[in-house]
Amino acid sequence: MGNAVDTIQLLQTFTRIADAGSLSAAARSLGVSQASVSRQLSALERRLNTALARRSTHELTLTAEGGALLPRAMELLAAWEATEEALAAGSLAPKGLLRVVAPTAIGPTIVAPAAARFVRRYPEVDVDLVFTDASVDLVEMGADLQIKVGPVERQELIVRRIGAVERWLVAAADLDLSGFFSSKGGVHDGLPIVALAPLYDGRIAASLGQGRSVKINGHVRLRCEVLHAAYQAVLAGGGAGLLPRWLIGDDVAAGRLQRLLPDAAFAAIAIHLVFPPGRYRPQRTRLFAETVEAAVKGLR
Repeated sequence: MGNAVDTIQLLQTFTRIADAGSLSAAARSLGVSQASVSRQLSALERRLNTALARRSTHELTLTAEGGALLPRAMELLAAWEATEEALAAGSLAPKGLLRVVAPTAIGPTIVAPAAARFVRRYPEVDVDLVFTDASVDLVEMGADLQIKVGPVERQELIVRRIGAVERWLVAAADLDLSGFFSSKGGVHDGLPIVALAPLYDGRIAASLGQGRSVKINGHVRLRCEVLHAAYQAVLAGGGAGLLPRWLIGDDVAAGRLQRLLPDAAFAAIAIHLVFPPGRYRPQRTRLFAETVEAAVKGLR
């Protein structure tokens, strides 16, 4: 079966190929020739006596066996890194590449500054940030960590809740919506709404305390899939929006936005750290997770 070090190298090359999507891209990222990457993939296939990938001129796709191997290879490599870290004498600083996925809502404003502080503190770690609101496969993209706002649906992932986003219902200060609100705290149907899909639409519920609640059946005038687009639309007077306090608190204080139903409590949105399947996580991943968690807990 060959020695362990050789196997580790072959698995590292295999995971990089799967991540890059082609032999040439994997070779560039590894700083070796395409021929070397191809030889290592062939060597691993001979060792396992099965085809792991289908090659073409411009792309590469994993076979069923390659897809089954990928998460196991990533777990084995993570375990190997954890063992190296535990046994390394006098080399306690984390190192290597860390790939992080975050939503566009908090990626640029919260995760990116946290990453900047992290790489300044740990100069041997490089961080690759991917900001997207799309559903992603952490294993397929070779991600070490995802920061997820809202529920996590895939049961095989490792999830830890690190905070929640408090939300206020706000509108532009010069937008007169008084006709939609009753003196008893109710809201008439048709309140113009800037909706942030998929977190909410025109139907919004809130608690008023002491067992009382309010339900809003609004009219969605604008629907946005990106938080900052919804924020700008609300600022411009497009309608009322249910937006995070950390984003609009200063606008309310400065009088640019008015807070609607200030006594109502709207459901908070949970923020999670999401890890790919596997027991072991490298030191750099654990430390970065702690950095992000501290940044999230600082949200108001």
